[in-house]
Amino acid sequence: MIGSLYLTPMSPEDVCDLELLAQALATLQVTAEPIATGEQCRVYYAGDGFARHVVFAGCSPYLRFEPRDAQDRHYCHVALHGPFADPRVVTGQNTVKPRCPHCRARLADWRKRLDLAAAACAACGGQVTAASLDWRQHAAVGRSLVELRNVFPGEASPSDQLLHTLAEHTGFGWRHAWSTLLDTCPPG
Repeated sequence: MIGSLYLTPMSPEDVCDLELLAQALATLQVTAEPIATGEQCRVYYAGDGFARHVVFAGCSPYLRFEPRDAQDRHYCHVALHGPFADPRVVTGQNTVKPRCPHCRARLADWRKRLDLAAAACAACGGQVTAASLDWRQHAAVGRSLVELRNVFPGEASPSDQLLHTLAEHTGFGWRHAWSTLLDTCPPG
């Protein structure tokens, strides 16, 4: 399982052209040369600014920026996803139970509810959607996503400058979450 740090617009309905996202990340040297491109996906090698703008916990993390072979996916690289017609929910095997935004109860059956546009909270009856749930940064929801690959939950977060640069280029705020590799893009 490969962990990823995701950056998504504050509103999951906001969309951003992949070229604009690529330009924003290139200004900070978070990305380098492209690895693969698709209609709703672009994958890049990590640039010299990756380690400056992805702030790792601990005093000396071991980071690899090149694959060892063609099957290696355990190195730092960047994937851009979208824009999708509807917000995507990216979760992983260890995703925590999200909380209802109304009563803060945990939704034990959240995996069954991901495909629902809206559902009622079992505790309070309030309407919830995947986008409205409090995932405590353990799921990403959005129509446009920046995926910083080979970053595990809680291991790192984006720098303030990275989030600020994305906001300047796109016109809306951004947030982060951790999950596993999104499979809509080639691994790089």
